[in-house]
Amino acid sequence: MNRINNSRNWLVFFSLTFVGNVSNAEEMGTDPSSKKNHQDETIYIIGSRNVLPTEPGSAFVIYEDELEKYEYNDLQRILRKVPGVYFRDEDGYGLRPNIGIRGAAAERSQKIVLMEDGILIAPAAYAAPSAYYMPLMTRMVGVEVLKGPASIQHGPNTVGGAINLVSRSIPEIQEAMIDLGIGEDTFFKSHVYYGDVTEQFGWLIEGVHVQTDGFKDLEPFGDTGFDKNDFMGKFRWNTHEDATYYQSLELKLAYVDENSDETYLGLTDDDFEDTPNRRYAASQRDNMDWDRQQYQLTHFIDFNNGLTLSSKFYRSEFTRAWEKLNRFNTNRTLQTILAEPDSGLNSVFYSVLIGETDTSSSAETLLIGTNDRDFYTQGMDFKLSGSADWFDIDHDWQIGLRLHEDEIERNHTEDGFLMRSRLLVADGNNTRTVLQNRDYAESLAVFLQNAMAFESLTVTLGLRGEFIDSESTNILAGTPLATGSDEVLLPGIGVFYQLNDALGVLAGVNKGFVPNKPGQADVDPENSLNYELGLRFVMGETQGEVMGFFNDYENLLGICTFSAGCVDDVDREFNGGEVHIYGLEALLNHTVFLTESLQLPMSMSYTLTQTEFQTSFQSNFSQWGNVQEGDELPYVPENQLTFNIGLQQENWLLEVSAAFVDEMQETAGVTETPFDGLTTEAHWMLDLTANYSLNKHWNVYGSIENLTDTQDIVSRRPFGARPSKTRQAFAGIKYQF
Repeated sequence: MNRINNSRNWLVFFSLTFVGNVSNAEEMGTDPSSKKNHQDETIYIIGSRNVLPTEPGSAFVIYEDELEKYEYNDLQRILRKVPGVYFRDEDGYGLRPNIGIRGAAAERSQKIVLMEDGILIAPAAYAAPSAYYMPLMTRMVGVEVLKGPASIQHGPNTVGGAINLVSRSIPEIQEAMIDLGIGEDTFFKSHVYYGDVTEQFGWLIEGVHVQTDGFKDLEPFGDTGFDKNDFMGKFRWNTHEDATYYQSLELKLAYVDENSDETYLGLTDDDFEDTPNRRYAASQRDNMDWDRQQYQLTHFIDFNNGLTLSSKFYRSEFTRAWEKLNRFNTNRTLQTILAEPDSGLNSVFYSVLIGETDTSSSAETLLIGTNDRDFYTQGMDFKLSGSADWFDIDHDWQIGLRLHEDEIERNHTEDGFLMRSRLLVADGNNTRTVLQNRDYAESLAVFLQNAMAFESLTVTLGLRGEFIDSESTNILAGTPLATGSDEVLLPGIGVFYQLNDALGVLAGVNKGFVPNKPGQADVDPENSLNYELGLRFVMGETQGEVMGFFNDYENLLGICTFSAGCVDDVDREFNGGEVHIYGLEALLNHTVFLTESLQLPMSMSYTLTQTEFQTSFQSNFSQWGNVQEGDELPYVPENQLTFNIGLQQENWLLEVSAAFVDEMQETAGVTETPFDGLTTEAHWMLDLTANYSLNKHWNVYGSIENLTDTQDIVSRRPFGARPSKTRQAFAGIKYQF
């Protein structure tokens, strides 16, 4: 960790967490290596138990039975019922998710913390936080969403929240499963796992394959879908249960790859109106190809006095190459051409873009770029947990430390292609390197937390900080090495007061932070104060939570990415000054018992969000532009609503899910881009799912996503209107023993 030669400024992460304990997770759930449930668990804020949860903080857990109900492979679709979470759709399948929490920018999920089993999964969470990697959700058995103060333990980003994906644990008895599914657009899924355990050894092998030809039309050039594989193995040794100090050692290995014929090229609004699933001929070479390897070693020890220590050592390597249309060989942008395809020279370029006419001049040469990137991330994570009765007050405390480093190396090239009879033909010129650089970051993170339980009052105190050192090297330009550092302290407090057995109030405040990327010395990091105040209730078969939140940004950070429509300033950061983001989150679950065996479960999730810039300024960031005080942030819907209603008995279930997402602005202020004044389209999405258990081994399921087959413009970035996924029906059969 001593790669940077200048003096280190260690950032101390003394963190307040409002998530103490959940089930079946490795980081936040029960230790899969221990039948005695040694490890810290995560809180169920809203669950099926008719007991009022008393933990401070806003958190949400989606359990395995809920994931199996819909068999979604798209994390964005899974998160629709979680209030306070937004996403901007891109490819219809969630291959590269754009998720935001409480107004934090959704672009490539880079403002939130993404984890699997408590370990950061972004290819380089500090040096390049864009989440181009996402495992197959079919392999997961739980999803934890931690918002505001509840997420501060996990950093480095603490403004919006964190999402932890929970993988399958080694089973406590011999267990195996095979799941096969087929559907429209040549959809196919195969999922198998097998695990066993002895007194001191346990293991699990799991594999998933998902493929589809895609729902977009690129005839006669081929498919527009993807093939994705996800494999995981866990191997554990543990002491005897009666050992003086119970210990376990677990090795986790994983490999994931994806080959997808995805594009950044959208449509004109008129073409979208006529044929929303159309793909232009110029996108025929567009393809993403990546693979990822993960290695993780976990040691756990229970000292038998309420004191436990978990130690994790991890490394992942991620390699990707995305070949895609960048632009024409001219300063006229694709956005400009698609915004006014019938205007002047735009009509000529548009005709080449769709393959109607051949390339006839140098300016009409199509430049296809391959963004080739290599990442690695590695580190050590330690957590010491204990409980005690001091001064007649129950204390649950944790001390954590993480040493982490990650790196990205970019090698971007461009080749010229000519349109010839609707086919792209190489122009014969040499490949041109347009970007070659390396960004590196390392950090020391430490957190302290103490949850104190009085009679009706629970108070959680903590402080988080981090020392981050970074360096950036522009290899192509040969400029001097640029170094930087961030130091921050992040205090927080959360309280919960139980008014009676059915009702409680909670409140919290924490300092939010998003660090700079390497090489951004002239830009300030993102800082905010985040507040929340809420009411939680459990009344028989009715459970719910209402939460108000207010994020007071001292400085907003904007990050320019190719997916956001930035061509010349890719990876550059911008300051947006003071911003207010506030809103209301509501969650309600209720079950009606029609008969002793027939139930009618219902749930509702609603989010209201308001955003306001507090100053006027001029920015070169394409999503902001000329901002006036009071302007709203782009890509944050004012209203979101999800409603689920089902009918179920012991061995079958039929459920309908309806989700509404309000329109979103494409820009905040006036810009010199074609996005001015445009919004995405407000839309409803209706899904239907059914499950039937034939016996304890066999289960059949089916689902129809987008039942009404309506398609709306979910974004115009980076190049043109892009559709939501069309209707897709699929069915499967599952055997488990």
